[in-house]
Amino acid sequence: MKNLKRQITLVIGLMVALVISINAQNFQGIATYQSSRKMDGFSFKGEGMTPAMEQQIQEQMKKQFQKEYELKFNLTESVWSEVESLNGGPATASSGGMVITMSAGGGVTYKNTSENLFLQETEVFSKPFLVKDELESREWELTDEVKTIGNYQAYKAIFTDIRERRTISFGSSSDGDETDDEMEPKIVSDTIKIEAWYTPQIPVSQGPDDYWGLPGLILEVSDGTTTYACTKVVLNPEDEVKIKQPSKGKKVTREELRAEIDAKTAEMAEKFNQGKGGGGVTIKIGGN
Repeated sequence: MKNLKRQITLVIGLMVALVISINAQNFQGIATYQSSRKMDGFSFKGEGMTPAMEQQIQEQMKKQFQKEYELKFNLTESVWSEVESLNGGPATASSGGMVITMSAGGGVTYKNTSENLFLQETEVFSKPFLVKDELESREWELTDEVKTIGNYQAYKAIFTDIRERRTISFGSSSDGDETDDEMEPKIVSDTIKIEAWYTPQIPVSQGPDDYWGLPGLILEVSDGTTTYACTKVVLNPEDEVKIKQPSKGKKVTREELRAEIDAKTAEMAEKFNQGKGGGGVTIKIGGN
């Protein structure tokens, strides 16, 4: 019965795709998403940092990570960007003289499924970069779970990802001496379960952020920490949806950007340990 439901759903999706293909050049849309982020995995430790101060910073950061995004798409391309607001820019929180600044990726993300092209404008330590690489392929597992999101019937897909998390220590070693090892980013691998809800009723292989690769538009996706939920979809609006490739910043691949982040983070830690930070603590985390 479950397989029959799946077959019926995919047939419906193919029928919709066939209808759309008649006017394929004109098919386009705009999907609006709201983001939310759990702060459970973040720990802010430092001299004079009390549990109350840490909780205050976590609450401030959580609120600032609640942002609105737009995904403009056609059958093969999409552009993902944050909707401009007064709360734009990096998420910042402070308590007791300590300032925490975190980049949530930001910038503009472009995906082209026909050319297997990924482009992303991002900023790391106030320096602009343009990531140019292939689309990151994911082997999604399609399930029979279904729910209604807005006016669409959505199906659940899951993917287990291995992600690298970078940590760095600011300060002295346990014996009071500074060591080079403490200023080098430590890489920890985490197993992440990604859950996505897609609708075959909008037959484009696109989604929020860098997510894609399902037989329908991704309306909701969560990696356990960050969630993007679609709140509105407009298909074939009266005004033409313009999809422009981002072009600003130094061109790098994903790996080259990670190396840049590691080098800049180690440099910042060294300056901090040498007493050059000045006026409290500022921590910046960004990039892919």
